[in-house]
Amino acid sequence: MRKVLFLLTICLLLVSCGRKSKEFEYSWQYHYIDSSYDIGNDMAVVDIVSKYEPQVAPLLEIIGYTDRVIESKRGAESELSNLAADIVRDRAQKEIGEKVDLAMVNYGGIRTAMPKGDVRVYDIYSIFPFENYLVVCKVKGSKLRQFLDNYAKKGYVECLSGVDMVIDNYQLTKLNIGGKPLDPNKVYNFATINFLLDGGDGSRIGAYSDEIIETDVLIRDAVVDYIRDLTEQGRKIDPKMDGRVVIKNVERN
Repeated sequence: MRKVLFLLTICLLLVSCGRKSKEFEYSWQYHYIDSSYDIGNDMAVVDIVSKYEPQVAPLLEIIGYTDRVIESKRGAESELSNLAADIVRDRAQKEIGEKVDLAMVNYGGIRTAMPKGDVRVYDIYSIFPFENYLVVCKVKGSKLRQFLDNYAKKGYVECLSGVDMVIDNYQLTKLNIGGKPLDPNKVYNFATINFLLDGGDGSRIGAYSDEIIETDVLIRDAVVDYIRDLTEQGRKIDPKMDGRVVIKNVERN
């Protein structure tokens, strides 16, 4: 019964997406579902599910496993936000064929936690529901410093990878990229998502960039591919917090 309800929900979403530009009338009422619904089939529901099940079936694929709930909590870092940023950096590097020095994604783009147990494609689509594509910005070190200084003044940063940094009393007191102090004259490859190029969640990394390399890879597809690779290696999904970002003596943390 749970599978049918899930499939029906997805089907209704698919139908509604196709109608979102049209006006229509509807009515509704509460109807409580109890155990009697586990007996027999509602043919109307079966017809709807049968129609859309081929489209929904790929979302039901189990691609990985984790032995705990993996959460994203806004602040210095979290397990899920670290995982997302690391995946973006890794995938962007493969896409452009060059070393990618650091990466950033936004906490607002991570909409829910990764569930304990089997992880399906639709779990990843629920976590990353937006059409956000990976991009790589080429940013001179001096401009990168300005960009991150602006975050420090607010007392927070978005999800980062490839950095070792400290924000203390709204000042960026430490900034290493790839294990080395930031070089103001070096041009860094900075992976992110297109949403953050020009104002998304307050980020305008595009304005600090000398060049932007676009890809056709959605962040959720990069995550799905990464988890599949983990599973093929016989590994569970097991991200860690590693102290890459430390924020102290600020009101917002």
